[in-house]
Amino acid sequence: MASIVQIEINNKNRWVYFTKYRWIAHLIYWTWVLIAGTIMSVSVPLTPAVLFHHFILDNLLIAVFYYTYCLYLIPYFFKRNRIALFWILTIASYLLIAALDVPYHHAFVHLSFEDPMISANASFFEYYYVNLGNYLLNFVIFSLMLFFMEKNEENHTLIELEKEKKDIEMVKLDLLKTNISPDFLMRSLSQLKYSAQQDFSYTPEAILSFSDLLRYRLYSKQKQLTELTEELTALQRLIYFINLYQNINHLNIQLNIQGDSASQLIAPLSLVNVLEPFCKASSNQPVVLQMIVLIDDQELNLEMDYGLRANEILLSDLKEYGMNYQQLYGTSIRFQFENCEDDRCRISLTLPLETK
Repeated sequence: MASIVQIEINNKNRWVYFTKYRWIAHLIYWTWVLIAGTIMSVSVPLTPAVLFHHFILDNLLIAVFYYTYCLYLIPYFFKRNRIALFWILTIASYLLIAALDVPYHHAFVHLSFEDPMISANASFFEYYYVNLGNYLLNFVIFSLMLFFMEKNEENHTLIELEKEKKDIEMVKLDLLKTNISPDFLMRSLSQLKYSAQQDFSYTPEAILSFSDLLRYRLYSKQKQLTELTEELTALQRLIYFINLYQNINHLNIQLNIQGDSASQLIAPLSLVNVLEPFCKASSNQPVVLQMIVLIDDQELNLEMDYGLRANEILLSDLKEYGMNYQQLYGTSIRFQFENCEDDRCRISLTLPLETK
């Protein structure tokens, strides 16, 4: 749960990051316009009136054109793949707002000097021609700034999404590794309660074995690999716990281990979890599950012979186990199971090992 909360926090932080740097980019651009277009251009003292006319009013319609372009045309047309309409509206906005800028400047903008590019008696079209050049220059600068800003955000987005994907995968891995079957847990607790009420002599050993198993699950979720010796010890404790109650669950497990496990590492709980589906499978008659563990230098082979045909529930649980561990560790996990003609179910599992 903590990991999922952290992912949500990362999402909010990323939005704050992009919003902050988007505004910084705009601030840098308008600061440049203020310095180059106003402070360095006028020869009179910088009064509020000069700043109002030379900076705010003089650039108002250019700003309207640009922000119409980047806040409306790009997201609603260009990014929705309506390219033709996007360019028609962009060019129309460019031509229209540049034309409106001519009477707007005559009526509202009072500059402290005359533009050297336009004579005092210039016609509408001469003003309009100069405006088209100014708008085009600003459009190119705006577009370049927007392009690099978008590329920067895109790169950061990809990095953040990749990180979040890994975080989500880690949460899923932890859940898969440490997930205990609710049915197995309830059965185990019911058996412990029953044996305690009946005051059976093996109750303390059963409680200790079950506690060790839960403790092993708790600490294994922090590991990518665990010592094979520890995994086999946990497996043996689980088998011992199950066999204590074989008169209730009608399941007897026989384990045979061949090979040296001293210097090997394995995926945690990969052997322990494969037993839980058999504990869940109910049977009214005694059944034996034979397990043979063969330890090689690079892999572990587990052969299981279940003395009954697997029902639909058991087959579904085995299939889910195989899918989970292939999701965890890829195609290096080989898991096969089938009901045989002699009314038995045989399971074969191959797990990769690593050397310390």
